[in-house]
Amino acid sequence: MLSTPALCACLVAVGATLLWARFARLRASSSTLRHLPLPPGPRTSWTGNVDIPQDYPWITYHQWKDTYGDIVYINKFANPIVILNSMDAIRDLFEKRSGRYSSRPNRTMMQLCGFDWLFSSMLYGSQWKSHRHMFHRHFPSSGANDTYRPLQLRQTHVFLRSVLSHPESFYYQVRRTTTAIILDIIYGHEVAEQGDYYVSLADEALEAIIHAGMFGTFLVDYLPWLQYVPRWFPGAAFKRRARQWKLKSQEMVSYPYQMLASRLQEGIAVPCLVTQELDFQASEDTRGGESEQVIKNVAATTYAAGSDTTVSAMRSFFLAMALHPETQAKAQTELDGVCAGRLPLFSDRPELPYIDHICYELLRWQPVTPLGLARTVGEDDEYRGYLIPKGTTIMPNVWGILHDENRYPDPMAFKPERFEGKTKGDMGQNEIPEAAFGFGRRICPGRFLAFETLWIFVASTLAVYDIRKAVDSNGHIIEPPLAYESTLISHPLPFACDIRPRSDATAALIRQTADES
Repeated sequence: MLSTPALCACLVAVGATLLWARFARLRASSSTLRHLPLPPGPRTSWTGNVDIPQDYPWITYHQWKDTYGDIVYINKFANPIVILNSMDAIRDLFEKRSGRYSSRPNRTMMQLCGFDWLFSSMLYGSQWKSHRHMFHRHFPSSGANDTYRPLQLRQTHVFLRSVLSHPESFYYQVRRTTTAIILDIIYGHEVAEQGDYYVSLADEALEAIIHAGMFGTFLVDYLPWLQYVPRWFPGAAFKRRARQWKLKSQEMVSYPYQMLASRLQEGIAVPCLVTQELDFQASEDTRGGESEQVIKNVAATTYAAGSDTTVSAMRSFFLAMALHPETQAKAQTELDGVCAGRLPLFSDRPELPYIDHICYELLRWQPVTPLGLARTVGEDDEYRGYLIPKGTTIMPNVWGILHDENRYPDPMAFKPERFEGKTKGDMGQNEIPEAAFGFGRRICPGRFLAFETLWIFVASTLAVYDIRKAVDSNGHIIEPPLAYESTLISHPLPFACDIRPRSDATAALIRQTADES
């Protein structure tokens, strides 16, 4: 057996050889476009390497736009990366050239963590299309599906009751609300009002996605051969973390599915996405093994996405309201004029445009996925006279686009009014921030459910609660920090706020919702 120094030397030699081979392959792959210059970007070292910011890279990339323009090229260990800092560039590539720019890069760390079932990260092709097609049967791309609204309303009311009893638990209750909605839709499982194992499972499994999901967080994404080093090897902590995360990743796929399978055998399962798909596949006489795995993958992906992405915007809502009481007061005036003496309904939406504006601004002000989800280009391409080599990782700087002062004046400010009079067809200044949900063929297919969940949550909470800055035991105001995680899905860091019923009458309204259960 090789000694540790010998093994280190061997791995370094192997890595250097593979790195050199990758350089040579990239140079050779440029074909007839190899004479074109690469897009501008930071100067690299002699190895072709550039330091990529580890903390809040979207802010650094946005700043680079002033120096290099809206298309920035960097290279990390022979991995070409292009950052798109403008909506024009994103539309040109992700929408007008979607055939070339709709796939995902291979993510070694995500694979080590066992997330091959996550169809939002699958390569563009027949496998991804089969998953997406199944998803659309339950969440139409037109958004015309009100099947889930009673459930969204009921779980929002559970949230209102929970916060009435334990206002300090709002941060957890937000997670419980979104998880309860999605678990009922997918598996027909009703989460207890104080939460259950599925809520904590979502927290634990999604920790891997938000940390490993951002390309380049771990060195193994750049140097895939590192996946072969033993777990005990110095510097291989990523493999030990991946092993722990993989257990939760696999459990997220298998545990709720097995629970539903047991209920089916006992004859006590309720209709849900999985039971509907099992019936559909049986009627279509498809190959059971393959179809069942697709069902599991789609169900688990929906569980993961529905349990987390909307959570960030909902938590940001409490932070924004505590910081901007004038926005809260304006929204409550609108709500009182439409819903006096009752809680809001989805049918009230046409008469509550300011609630729409608050939700749009939540998505723009602190986007849930600041760098979106990376793409890769399937062949050498030319854009604006530059070469974009085959295999380049393309990162859409969603945060930068939604904080472009030419598109969103005073971009750091929380101003729902910027969307007054806007429609989805508006292009240019203060357009509705659909960029928060992605682009082109890989746009988030669950965006309509996500937005409606956010909308009824915001409207219902503001109708009955006042949200203020917290006060300490000495009566001093505690300023909530405007601080977010530097991860793929960026949540506000935990903060305190004061949540109280607006009046005895609104407290009574909250208690009356218990009659729905």
